[in-house]
Order: sequence, then structure tokens, then C-alpha cells
Amino acid sequence: MTLNTLLPIGALAALAAQSLAGAPGYTFQIQARTNFASNPGGSFNVPGNWFFSGEDIQLNDARQVSFHLSVTSGDFQSVWFGANGTGSVVYNSGTGGFLSQTSLNNVGRVIWAETFVAVPGIYRYDSGDNSSAFFTNKPLGSTGWSTPRINNSGLAGYRVQFGFSGQAFVSFDPVTNTTAIHAAETGVDPLSPYSFLFTPSFNNARQIAGKVRYGPGTGNERPDEIRIFNADGSSILIARDRDADPASPYTAFDNSVSLNNFGFVAFCANLFGGGRAVFASDGTTTLTIASTVGTGAQISDLEFFAPSINDNLQVVFRAKDLSGLRAIWVGDGSDLRRVVTEHDILPSDLGDARVDQNDASPVFGGAPSINQNGDVAFNAALTPPDNNQIEWGTGVFVAIADVPPACPGDADGDGDSDSTDLNIILTAFGCTPVPPAASGEAGNGDGDGCPGDLDADGDTDSTDLNILLTDFGCSG
Repeated sequence: MTLNTLLPIGALAALAAQSLAGAPGYTFQIQARTNFASNPGGSFNVPGNWFFSGEDIQLNDARQVSFHLSVTSGDFQSVWFGANGTGSVVYNSGTGGFLSQTSLNNVGRVIWAETFVAVPGIYRYDSGDNSSAFFTNKPLGSTGWSTPRINNSGLAGYRVQFGFSGQAFVSFDPVTNTTAIHAAETGVDPLSPYSFLFTPSFNNARQIAGKVRYGPGTGNERPDEIRIFNADGSSILIARDRDADPASPYTAFDNSVSLNNFGFVAFCANLFGGGRAVFASDGTTTLTIASTVGTGAQISDLEFFAPSINDNLQVVFRAKDLSGLRAIWVGDGSDLRRVVTEHDILPSDLGDARVDQNDASPVFGGAPSINQNGDVAFNAALTPPDNNQIEWGTGVFVAIADVPPACPGDADGDGDSDSTDLNIILTAFGCTPVPPAASGEAGNGDGDGCPGDLDADGDTDSTDLNILLTDFGCSG
């Protein structure tokens, strides 16, 4: 990892702590499972024959989860909310209503856009009092609202449509009942240089990040940038493609990005030298999270789903491994680990379940999300462990990140880093992992580890020894 400048203090401290401790392991908990009522096992925490498609499962720091169901038992769509393996449908739209994907903040408020109803706009659900209501349809003159995101202060950021004129990035403050326009297309603001605004991301600092295209015209040959826009209309350049800067390493950006509270944006890009990669950048410091090319590449195909970044600079994304198996990964620019891989065995309400399909269809749906604890939410197709021709539907999971020890050099788990831990590492020094599971077998592909493996990479080597020596004397 190369740092071109100092990171924000909070982000730097968090990144250093995580890099020392290595990537986390995970405990998996199923939250819900969609399925046909007639299939073996039925559904779990969701009515049978109710489904979502390509859903980005939302997750907050309390491990509460939300998503929307686009197929129900009637001419309506629904919102699901829950936590800790329980939950239910908490909202149904009006007849004919169409719901966007949801957004969830740390106080348990969920928002979504709702159209084709009597009063279109953005709606909300509050888990504290189990109430739902209209939230906003501002600003005046707007006719559509896409990708609404709610922050922990209760403000919402989204992309709004003004009839046939164009779109704008806006934020809404429910306390003052006012909006701010962060950026607009030329059809809305003739002085704007932007011909198209792509999918936005919103943070606690009332900033909106997104890919923007410069006019005139909206063709792919036009210059693209990734920018962070403030509520006063000012902006920060994060990255430019080669149409904007001939020296850029990027030939194209994916349409969706993720913004954390320190001003780092996670994005996926096509590279001038070939291949694709996922990055995190604040416009000055750019971290390569994972790449399909280069020495030590672990991924072969970066899928076209949005990454998600937290304030510890951990980025979760979807990509195929070198065997062509789909997986969900977490990286921070220093370490890259799988969360879950196609064919893994996960716990479910029906017992052990295999992440699999009865055909060659993708096993994961939508984009994963990550919270500030490093927990990851995702959905995956499930079958019995020994028969992928039996459909157990699609499970919604939270991968709960293991809490790292207070002392990163604590090899024996007694809460400190001392000579006992040193002896463990020296005794196991040079240990290498058991070969990973063969393709098609259960397992995350990392193989079994070794005693003293402090960085969780499966072996015991000089990196582990350095972690202990740096931490020696820590007493928790």
C-alpha cells in the first residue's frame, strides 16, 4: 500500500489498527429467506412467494437490516426490517406502488422512494415506534427521486428528476424542511458543465459523491469524473478518466460509488493498461483495494456492482476468484480477504446450506454493504449441501466480523502480548497452510491456518513476528 499523503487522523488510526490485526473472520447469521411456498423448506421471516431481485441489503452499526420486496401477493411492494435473525414486513405500498431500494441509518430509520401512488415521493419507516409516513417530495418541481440515502442525522441525499429538464443531486433536512442542490445537469442549470449525473452516495457530513459526465452530449466518449459535492455547490475532484485527462490510469468508471464520512470514495474502474480494479480515494491519496491484473492478483473478474466503504477504509465488493468462483471480498489497500465464496456452507434456518444454484446463474444478488464494525450484509442463493437441484431460495445474511483482540500480538488469547506468545510464534515459525478446498468443495479457499498466525493469512512468518514485537508488553 502506498500513501501519497497523510490520511485523516481517525481514518489513519483505524487503518493502522486493522492492518496490524489482519482481516477479520466472520460468523454468519441468516436474517430472512425468500422461496416459493411449494419448494422444500418454504421461506423464512418472509411470506412464501414474495421475492426481491438484485437487492442491495442495507445494514447499520446495530446489525439491523432492511430491504424491499418487489414481488408480493398483490399489486403492491413492501419493506422488510429486522435484526439478529428476526424480522418481518413493516410496510406495504399503496395499490400499484413501486418502491426503490431502501436506505437505513443507525437510529433504525429506513427511507425509500415510492412512485405510482397518490402522493409520490420519499417515505420513511421508524423502527423505534414502528411507524411509517411520507417523508418528502422536495424540491419544488421534482417529478422523480432515485437512490435516496439517509445519514445518521436524519438528512437524506438523493438524485431528483425535474420532468424532462434533467436531474440534480440534492439533500433534504427534515428539521428545517429545506433542500440544498449540490449539483445539477445542464438542463436544470444552464451554467452547469455536467450533462449527466450518475448514482449518488451520501454521508454524515452532508456530502454527495457520484460519477459525473461533462457535456455537450452524454455519450461514453465524453469526459467523466468522480466528485464529492458539498451542500453549497462546491466540489472535490476524486478521479478523472482518460477522456478528461490523457494521463489518467482509468479508461472508464462504473456508475455507482460509495462515500465514507472521512471523504474517501470507493469506486471500480477499467484500467488503461487492461483489467479492472477497485479503489478508495479522497482525491489525494488513492488506495488500490483489489485488481484483476498485476503480481499477486487474487481476483479474475470484478463484477459490475457498487462497492461499499466504511470509515476504517474497509471496502466490500463482488468479484470472481482465480478459479472463476464468485465471491464477496473485503480489502483495505493492505489486506484482501474473502467474506464468502460460491459453494461455501453457511448456517441457515434449515441447517447447513450451500451457496449455490441449480444452474450457472450467479449465486449472489445485488451489492453487499459494510458497517463501521466491519460486518457485511449480502444475499445468496441456497441449496442443500449435497444437492444443488433442490432450491432453498435466497438467504439474507449478516457476516458478523470477529472482534480483534485488544492486543494484536496476543497469540494465546489471554489478553496480553508476552513471552508465551513469542514462544508460540517461534515454535510454529515457517508453518504453511493446508491447501485450500478444491473447487466445488465447501470452504473459503484460504485453507486451515497455523498457530501464531496473527495476521490471519494462514501461515506463521516474519509478519506475525513483527506484529508481536511491535505489540510486546501490551496488557489489553
